[in-house]
Amino acid sequence: MTYGLGVDLGTTWTAAAVRRGDHVEVLRLGGRRPEIPSVIFLASDGAVVVGEAAVRRGELEPGRVAREFKRRIGDPVPLLVGGSPYPAHALVARLLEHVLAVAATVEQGAPSLVVLTCPANWGPYKRDLLEQAARLADSPRVVLRSEPEAAAVSYAAGEHMADGDIVAVYDLGGGTFDAAVLRRGAGGFELLGAPEGIEQLGGIDFDEAVFDHVTRVLPAERLAGDDPDLVAALTRLRRDCVDAKEALSFDTEVMIPVALPGLHTRVRLTRREFEAMIAPALQETVRALTRALRSAEVGPDRLRAVLLAGGSSRIPLVGALVAEAFERPVVVDPDPEHSIALGAARLTSRTPPPPRPIAPTAAPAPAQPARPEAATTNPVSVPAPESSAVPASPPARPVAFTAGRAPIPGLTSSAGPALPLPVPVEPPPTLLEPSSPPSVIPEAAEPRPAAEPGPTAEHKPTAEHKPAAELKSAAAPASAAELGAAVEAGRMGGRRVRMVVAGVAVLVVAVGASVAVRLLRADGEPGAVPPASASASAPGCGFAEEFDGAVLDPAWERNRADLAVTVSGGAADLDAPDGTDIYQGNVTAQMLLRPIAGDFVIEAAMEVSPAVFYQGAGLLLWNSPVSYVRIERAFGETGTVGFEYRDGGAHQWVHGPLPSQRPIKTGATRLVLRMVRAGGTITGSWRPADKTAFTELATVKMTLPETVRVGVSALNRAQFGAKPTPFHARYERITVTC
Repeated sequence: MTYGLGVDLGTTWTAAAVRRGDHVEVLRLGGRRPEIPSVIFLASDGAVVVGEAAVRRGELEPGRVAREFKRRIGDPVPLLVGGSPYPAHALVARLLEHVLAVAATVEQGAPSLVVLTCPANWGPYKRDLLEQAARLADSPRVVLRSEPEAAAVSYAAGEHMADGDIVAVYDLGGGTFDAAVLRRGAGGFELLGAPEGIEQLGGIDFDEAVFDHVTRVLPAERLAGDDPDLVAALTRLRRDCVDAKEALSFDTEVMIPVALPGLHTRVRLTRREFEAMIAPALQETVRALTRALRSAEVGPDRLRAVLLAGGSSRIPLVGALVAEAFERPVVVDPDPEHSIALGAARLTSRTPPPPRPIAPTAAPAPAQPARPEAATTNPVSVPAPESSAVPASPPARPVAFTAGRAPIPGLTSSAGPALPLPVPVEPPPTLLEPSSPPSVIPEAAEPRPAAEPGPTAEHKPTAEHKPAAELKSAAAPASAAELGAAVEAGRMGGRRVRMVVAGVAVLVVAVGASVAVRLLRADGEPGAVPPASASASAPGCGFAEEFDGAVLDPAWERNRADLAVTVSGGAADLDAPDGTDIYQGNVTAQMLLRPIAGDFVIEAAMEVSPAVFYQGAGLLLWNSPVSYVRIERAFGETGTVGFEYRDGGAHQWVHGPLPSQRPIKTGATRLVLRMVRAGGTITGSWRPADKTAFTELATVKMTLPETVRVGVSALNRAQFGAKPTPFHARYERITVTC
């Protein structure tokens, strides 16, 4: 008897279900649980290990394990596994190949149809890569359906739903969040409006919050170093933090064991403390669902229910916030880890499949100019995951792409998305051998070379602050996917896969000497073009921007299509919408950036008056969502100057806004911020505008590519009871010297 197979390839877990006739059941993929970790281990002898066994092998050789690679689909930067680069979709192919092999063994044959699920807001480019992964896995006929649709189908199988009934799906998984509105019809479910998604928000971010909570109370010197015993102990500690997070769905407090070399203790964590950590992120998900309802033109009163799907929806605070926000019945799937796979299996009975919708909020297609997609409002669509594994050997350095470099994902030129930029053509993938280091990679997201597991920060004494202990990232190298690295599934053991070899061609689209930026009047006809700022030079080895024109220089890159900036009176006003931040999974702050190669000094003269926690604005060095430096005039209990950074591990506060974060207090509203790069060393300093001497904040050592983006940003994310308040920053001058 033929059967259909539904597969939910999640960021952290992979589940599958089979359908025979009208009967649907979960397919057991692992030994201890039906689902398996979405983890792949590439052994030095070419063997490929998947799931629970890969997790165990990865504890001994963290540089050979890949995790969370679903988050990286569509990223032109490969992952590093065992010192070799691979594209993310090739690892997905290996994972799917394992699922298909298990299904064929259990069901004694291949499925007649496979339904793969993906986030509802994925556009054609990412969907094509997922389909390509299915072909590489030698999958039989494959159909892609959205995760919210599969969740709705699973719910409808156990509840009577009439034609016309509308449900909202709130899908909070291990690595991503999806919100969608669907209407039941005679032929199935119809997607209403545009789905919303947060690609870098899920259970793994909550795991990181718990880990950060634990490591903050531990001596920093116990967390530093690359001793194998320490690396293994930190890996165990991360696993214990995951267990503690899951236990808090049922218990009100947990004790987390800490067993490090020379240190054995326990750290207490209450549910209330945990909820305080994750509440801002969960509020973002509620806002995303609100936007999905608005796009669908459906009021909450028209909803039959709000369906909670995904393993992270078990967290009690999730249901409480959703119920409070929408005042509709909240349905928690009794089996949230498998609901999407079960729904996908049921969808295998519907043939032929309907044409897939193209989500209007798709992420850009950075490596294939034939399929460009609109930039999202969140630059976290393709970042590297939380922590990093150290590869066995450093990767070959990519050739710098200096002429007309393509923007990093999430950044668009201020002149608009129509600017012709050279884009590399992605070569056909191969599953038998690791890909050669690509010859063209956007430098701002360049793979990180082998380095110490975490960064160090050296604090220099100032008149206002005594030196603090050296900071080092507590994040243990857990995987290559957590590095910023990445993957084209190498020599995978077992059955051989067809090897596709093609010459690598790089298509460079010539950029004209000048680009005409046309403004449209309300009637759609071209209008006058205000003069651009004459003082800004091309972004290469320095520039001076004094905003003396009437429009922002096109050389500036915007990370958000809706970025609100006004140039007038010799300054640029940058608005910060409510909820914007650069922290963990929320990387939504307004950014104006330009690429700079090599060492530099950047200064910004600004006027800003943050008044609530947390508002802030200032200088930003941007490499990726897990690699950046922020120097800001901010607000905690009083006005402060902050120095925060991230180097592949957890977000670090050298000087944060809160009393526990060594704040540098100031009441100055007009000030000058300075950042100096010398190789991998970043030094920050500041001065009030009426002073001439700078006060040094700190020096940190990071792993950075030759070229990074630098510029300014503004954040406005009210927390800890603060009332959301409008906020903007006024920049009078930004200069970079090399």
